[in-house]
Amino acid sequence: MAAGAGPKAWSEDAAQAAERQEFWQVLDGCLEKLPPRTAQAFVLRELDGTDGDEVCKVLNISTTNFWVLLHRARMQLRHCLEQNWFSK
Repeated sequence: MAAGAGPKAWSEDAAQAAERQEFWQVLDGCLEKLPPRTAQAFVLRELDGTDGDEVCKVLNISTTNFWVLLHRARMQLRHCLEQNWFSK
């Protein structure tokens, strides 16, 4: 994605997509493409609902590193989902 470019408009409502089993399969595939620690940070925080401080303890990382990992995960997952799910 070009610097300064906003996200593409998705043709399907994200809430509807999350309910579909195929979406979860694509998301799992996207998560597998992430570096392991980045994927762990995302899953613990966003899917399991673990508190950020607890994620830091589990992964033995600083708070700053946690937020960097979470940001990178979100950006890479967004790109992967745009390519493999929402562009269909």
